[in-house]
Amino acid sequence: MKQLYFFTALFLFTSTVFAQTVFKPRPAQLEYLEFHNDEIIVLKTPQTNLRTFVSKLPYPIIFVHGLNSSSDTWSTSTDYFDSQYNFTFGGRLDYCLNADSNDALANTDFYPVANADIAAFSTTFQNGDYYYVNFNVNPNGTIDTNVLSNQAAVAKQGAAMKDAVQRVLQITGKEKVILVGHSMGGLASREYLQNTNNWQADNLHHIAKLLTLGTPHGGSNASDNPLAFFTSVNVRSEAIRDLKETYYYSGEPSVYLFGGAEIQNSSSMNDNSYSPDFYNVDVNCNGVLGENIIGLNQKALDNYIDFSCVIGRITGGTTDGVVAEPSSMLNTYITGLIYPAKYFYFNSSFDFIENHTELPGKYYQILQGLDEPNYKELAYGIATNQNYIGFTTVQANSGTSDIDYFKFTISDNINATVDMSNIVTSNMNAAFLDASGNLIGSAHNNSGSTLNFTETLAPGNYFLRITSISPGTSNYQTPYEFAITTTLNNKTFNIAENIIQVYPNPTTDFLTINGTTADRIMLYNILGENVYTLEFKNKEPKQTIDISSLKKGIYFLTIEGNNQKSVFKISKE
Repeated sequence: MKQLYFFTALFLFTSTVFAQTVFKPRPAQLEYLEFHNDEIIVLKTPQTNLRTFVSKLPYPIIFVHGLNSSSDTWSTSTDYFDSQYNFTFGGRLDYCLNADSNDALANTDFYPVANADIAAFSTTFQNGDYYYVNFNVNPNGTIDTNVLSNQAAVAKQGAAMKDAVQRVLQITGKEKVILVGHSMGGLASREYLQNTNNWQADNLHHIAKLLTLGTPHGGSNASDNPLAFFTSVNVRSEAIRDLKETYYYSGEPSVYLFGGAEIQNSSSMNDNSYSPDFYNVDVNCNGVLGENIIGLNQKALDNYIDFSCVIGRITGGTTDGVVAEPSSMLNTYITGLIYPAKYFYFNSSFDFIENHTELPGKYYQILQGLDEPNYKELAYGIATNQNYIGFTTVQANSGTSDIDYFKFTISDNINATVDMSNIVTSNMNAAFLDASGNLIGSAHNNSGSTLNFTETLAPGNYFLRITSISPGTSNYQTPYEFAITTTLNNKTFNIAENIIQVYPNPTTDFLTINGTTADRIMLYNILGENVYTLEFKNKEPKQTIDISSLKKGIYFLTIEGNNQKSVFKISKE
């Protein structure tokens, strides 16, 4: 290694180039308030104290609400995450999806395009663990829509999700995000994933996991129930048009989900004989009617995403009262997935009408669905020399081990040390695997709440596999913590025909540099900040420096001499 590259700085300049969102103006105070009837509700906003925030999650989470709902539906679960895991709220992404207030025409254009249906509004937005997408927004930016923004076409929601994913990638600097969608929010997420025109500028979707809760993957006819009248759902809305399992009078399956022609008459897309039918039938929202639509369930879905579904069951039933159980199962409609979706259930003991609206508050099932991938091909990417947390949960097949996979890359010959703590499950083991999945060394077992081991690794791609043998139902409350710390395992390097030795490494206080007539020695932390500099007037082949005052961690020692440079990775214990 002849030159130091700080990968934190490198990442800032090599990440995807993002377009700049144009926000529609609104008074700043409207970001914080929801005007619901005669009530003013103060909304959750980030605490702006995060200049040095570093998430311990491999990827940030984006929560997407359902039909006629709002981002506030996630408050119970995210408040729990905040208090239990010290998660940090990154912000809310507000979109009005009927910004021209015209129900008869549809498009996926963004403000400031004339007559655009989609308007994004600026909010307090920062690096965090999770984010909300909110469609409960009026054309002027006020919260609590009266223009059917949260009952708009799923095609518009997917277009907004493109912008949301882009902005979260940009603010966090992460490679991917995790999507969690309740009800129609799951279809909004799939609309993004299954239409390449919605992907990012590099032609990738950047989604690691999709978790859906009560999502009608096969549609729902709940709007046919007379009780729907009391929910403020508009049966003529674009969303109801897209969410239908079958149309009430003409009887054919949903054009949005299963394909068909954008034609509305007595025998096609006929749903409401007692009132005028849907406001429009422009399912793909491109301004052209009568087209033959390829349904969402007819489109390809990337096999290398980790899929999970939370499914509600009311007392004595196989439905959550809004979505029938088969419809909420992704595998029913997207068949042949290499890694099929895992199913987790919320079984009511007292609900007889519905528990569909309760699902976003069921943080236990959400944590089960959010559990890290149990296949190496779906592994979450992590960096070395950084702290992370992971979760131990009861799996979809009760009694099976919880296996979590993480992937990382090594660029030098190094010693890689895994340090794990906060282990609450009785039996956990961890191991490194090579790029083909072959075990390196052996699997190492926990000793109480900790687990530690070291292996020598050459440059290449690797996996860290963490296995909880018999997870318990309360393990999710305490995430395990881990880091992969790397130190160079070769101690000698050439510089100007000399052999340099740096020792001891790791060290706790003093560091000796032997075998060079250096001009300068500099020490950098993992963020690329210079924390120590020593200039030499009288060059000596052996120097000892005191680093006892530095914090524990990884540092880069740069030695300059004879117009050359050598870099050593140092571990301070």
